[in-house]
Amino acid sequence: MKQFKEKYGDYALITGASSGIGKEFAKQLAAKGLNLVLVARRKNKLDELASELKKQHQIKVKTIELDLLNDKAIERLVYETKDLTIGLVIPNAGMEVHGDFVKNNYEAESKVVQLNTLIPMQLAHIYGAKMVKRKKGGIIFISSTFGHQSVPYFANYAATKAYILSIGQALNYEFKKSGVDATVLSPGLTKTEMVDGMKDMDFGKMPIVEMKVEPVVKKAINALGKKQATIPGGRNIFMDVMGKFTTPRWMLTNMFGFLVHRAMVNKY
Repeated sequence: MKQFKEKYGDYALITGASSGIGKEFAKQLAAKGLNLVLVARRKNKLDELASELKKQHQIKVKTIELDLLNDKAIERLVYETKDLTIGLVIPNAGMEVHGDFVKNNYEAESKVVQLNTLIPMQLAHIYGAKMVKRKKGGIIFISSTFGHQSVPYFANYAATKAYILSIGQALNYEFKKSGVDATVLSPGLTKTEMVDGMKDMDFGKMPIVEMKVEPVVKKAINALGKKQATIPGGRNIFMDVMGKFTTPRWMLTNMFGFLVHRAMVNKY
């Protein structure tokens, strides 16, 4: 634990930290002794989590109420952390829009691209440059198993997660020579608020199993400094292997199109 803190301290910056995977990252990193910068829109949730973690682990926690889609959001985040040594960045905040692409709201789809790709890139560039200069630190990118293939009815979301997978693996190679680690976590279906809010999807009709956040986050932390990318869950790994080595991409796209459409409560 001491070695982990020496390499990735003093502070871990986590976006989307008020619930789900982001919240679990906060809990597990606090247990390792890292101080935290927690970023999300819901200040009451952040303050509640901060109070709990400070009491349990005797760490420092800074909360920042921030909508990353607002103008100058990144500038404000950089300003708020200018006096802190950020040794680990987890750009976890994200959103999804699903359904028939051209029937989906144009502005919502544009926000998906901004939050899921542009914001993580900016955070990686800004804080990654400081880590490279210090010759230590780490970034955990959050992709998705959907980012490993083309997924109809999640077309834009899956494409943004493919970008994260690509940039994260590339930066793993680039940063390594400077002593900085980067890895990509690609969760499958995970028990989070985002998934719980998708009332028009019956995931029971798809060959996937919902995982708890604890093992998902643990696998990402364990992969840091060891792997370019990691996928939690045996079934998810099997699907990825099938996609890479045994099934043509066009066939996987057709298969996912059929499965996702079947799982939709409201058909298009």
